Amino acid sequence: MVKLLQLFIKPNEKQILFISYSGRQYSDTPKEAYNMLRTDPDFADYELVWAFNKPKLYKQPELGRKISSNSPTFFFHLLKSKYWIANSSIDRLIPFKHEQHVYIQFWHGVPLKSLGHSEVGLSRLVQYWYDHVQFDFMFTYSDYDLEKFKAVFPRTKQFVTQGQLRKNIVQRYEQNITPARIKYQLGIKSDKPVLLYLPTFRGYDAKEQTNLTEATLNELSETYTVIYRGHYFTDGAGKGQIITAKNYSLYKMFMIADTLITDFSSVFFDFVEYGKKVYLFQPDVSEYIVRRGIYLDAKKDLHLPVAYSEVELIALMQADNYDYQVLKKIKEEYNPHEGDEAANALKKILMQYL
Repeated sequence: MVKLLQLFIKPNEKQILFISYSGRQYSDTPKEAYNMLRTDPDFADYELVWAFNKPKLYKQPELGRKISSNSPTFFFHLLKSKYWIANSSIDRLIPFKHEQHVYIQFWHGVPLKSLGHSEVGLSRLVQYWYDHVQFDFMFTYSDYDLEKFKAVFPRTKQFVTQGQLRKNIVQRYEQNITPARIKYQLGIKSDKPVLLYLPTFRGYDAKEQTNLTEATLNELSETYTVIYRGHYFTDGAGKGQIITAKNYSLYKMFMIADTLITDFSSVFFDFVEYGKKVYLFQPDVSEYIVRRGIYLDAKKDLHLPVAYSEVELIALMQADNYDYQVLKKIKEEYNPHEGDEAANALKKILMQYL
């Protein structure tokens, strides 16, 4: 069908299509790219289009044209747009040649979990996409993920090694909203330090414990204001006496969080930018390695504090010996570039086609 449509649809040289997490969200690097370009006079006459699975849910005033990524007409809009900006698949896992288009990929994080042929239990559909998708430009954080993505996405035409736009997201929020306002929006009335808990989606029925229990969350709530946000595949149901923030901006929560707890999520690579405490809770690490796979051992390779039981986690958090130099080293090795480097690189890419 796509090949047939390509015969009849001529791309608009000044149209850019954005999508985040395959249409599930208005967020992350595609959103930052959108905000950057919609306020740039050089792109004032460009048509900036967003694709969502449920476009009626998104009523942000800055949004212009919206389309449905689940509609039969999606590929018409995709082919009509000269440029595609995504942080996962924009082509609905159907890779195809696109000589008249420019596919720009901002992958959603530094790969901690195995991807591609290294990923245990990966479906054939997704593996085929990894092997055959052709990004014209793929942005990387550092030499580490550059090496991994070269293997995962072998048909990428050019890797852009100027980092990611993600670092500019918090800077943009800081210009428009205060931490006090964020706390108000989340219903936080306490002056206790804020703990952000971000567990990872497993994708299988785990035999071992994966998440913190209600009892432990309640215990932590005595010292912290605990915010829970699940992976975008999870339902984000409440757990214990805590605040749930399924649809709230992750980067706004970065602004107010004093401590992060996660497990196998690469989100901590972005959080260490702010020099705040990170703890990893991995009681099922042995099972996760077998059933999902990881590239890095957080304790041996990254030297982060890792707990394998709730008792151990509480003890780590109560100890007064946190090594902040570990965070600095992670930033320097895995996320060294400033957001403006990526912003300048993106604009240079787009301007070269004028």
